[in-house]
Order: sequence, then C-alpha cells, then structure tokens
Amino acid sequence: METNQNKNQKIVVITGASSGIGKEVFDMFVADGAIAVSLSLDNQFNQENFIQCDVANLESVESAGRELKERFGRVDILINNAGIGISGATEMLPDAMIERVMDIDYLGALRVSRVCLPLMDKNAKIVNISSACALFPLPYRGVYCSAKSAMSMLSYSMRMELSRFGIKVITICPGEIKTDFTKNRLKFSETNEKYGDSPRLSAESIDSKNDHRMPAIVASKKIFKIASKKTGTLYIIGGKYKMFYYAQKMLPTCMFNAIINKIFNKK
Repeated sequence: METNQNKNQKIVVITGASSGIGKEVFDMFVADGAIAVSLSLDNQFNQENFIQCDVANLESVESAGRELKERFGRVDILINNAGIGISGATEMLPDAMIERVMDIDYLGALRVSRVCLPLMDKNAKIVNISSACALFPLPYRGVYCSAKSAMSMLSYSMRMELSRFGIKVITICPGEIKTDFTKNRLKFSETNEKYGDSPRLSAESIDSKNDHRMPAIVASKKIFKIASKKTGTLYIIGGKYKMFYYAQKMLPTCMFNAIINKIFNKK
C-alpha cells in the first residue's frame, strides 16, 4: 500500500530486471531516487524490491499485479523489458519454440501492461522495449521479427486508446547491443537440403559481431533517459538502424528487402 514515504517517489516497474539492460536501467532509477521494482524470474543480485514473475505465465503475472497493488498502490512507469530471441529456418522451427518467444516477447508485455494499467494515473508511462528487428525483416529471424513487430503495433494501438487518460505508451527499438542476449537466444540449427548451411552461417555472422556492438551501459543510459524524460511514440537506438528505418521508407519494399537479404543471408 502506498505510504507518505513513497508518495513523492516514482514507482518504476521493470520486467526482466535481473540481468543485462534491465538490471542497468533498474540501478539507474534507484540512483535517481525512484522506487524500482524488479519483476523477474530470479533475484540473483538481491534487489530490494523484487517480485517473482514469469511473464510467460498468466497466473504468475496476475499474482505479481496483486502484490504490486498491495505493496506500492500505483505504477508510474512500466518498462516491458523481458525478452528472448530465436533463430532458425522458419519452416522448421518447432511450435514449442515459437510459442515460447511469443509468450515472452509479445504476450508477456501485454499481460504485464494489463495488470499495471489499473494502477496507473495521468502522466504514467508504459515503455515497451521492442527491437530494430521490428522495423525491418531479417532472414532466419522471422519469428523474432514478428513478435517484436506485434509488440510495437500493440504499443501504437494502446497509445491511441490511453491518450485521453494522459497515459503515454512509448516504443524503444534498440539495435545490436553487447549483452548475453545473443548467447541466450533460442537457436534451432536443424536444416535440410533446401536451406543447407545458410541458417547456421547467417546466425554465426551476426553472433560474431557481438564484441563490436554498442556497450550495454550506453544503451541503458539512452533507455533510462527516454523512459524517465521522453514522451514520444518511437525511439530507435543505433545510428545504423535509424538509417535502415529511413531507407525502408524511401525505397520500394522489394528493393529494400533485397538489400537486407544480401547483407544478412549468408550462403
């Protein structure tokens, strides 16, 4: 329940805050004087305000929502950060893997938003951490691109629905960032004569660039600044991805997709 002590502090709820960018942003909000709440699977860093939550499980999310209401009484900023990647030939991906990605990357954000919205008032924000993969397609990333595209479209629709109540919904699309996300991505390497080594080579090509990606702390600072101060609709993190985004708008779809395919589809 909200107390006089926390009345003047922002209540910031972050999913997937136990590692990576989520933890960095969590720590930044704490340093800024906010009450940051981690909705995560585990609490390996002993974060003070931790609520165990599996965003892929509706019952777990609803339980976390009840605990948020009981302990804090309101939510000022929700950051839907929990996510998982997947790679492999779309035709051959097991249904269980596809459902897992959609459960976390899309339905997870939807579930958590729905339990937090009754605790949000005017000037509150929902910040959805989507991906540059929501902006344009990639070979052997079709399911991940689809999940993040669905998340972004959900953001835009909810922003319209909630505008009359003064609640902002913001979409952030980071590009490649140096974290364990790539290592933890679901990888399905099974192939056939049709695809040959292309799925593996394409995945390895992207993975090999991990050391040259934007440092996590740089991306986290950008996300923190956007989440705490900005109210726009869409923010893209990474100059290369901003360029791709604008190129996609200017070029015919078939031409743009052919360029992306040539860059990312290794044979």
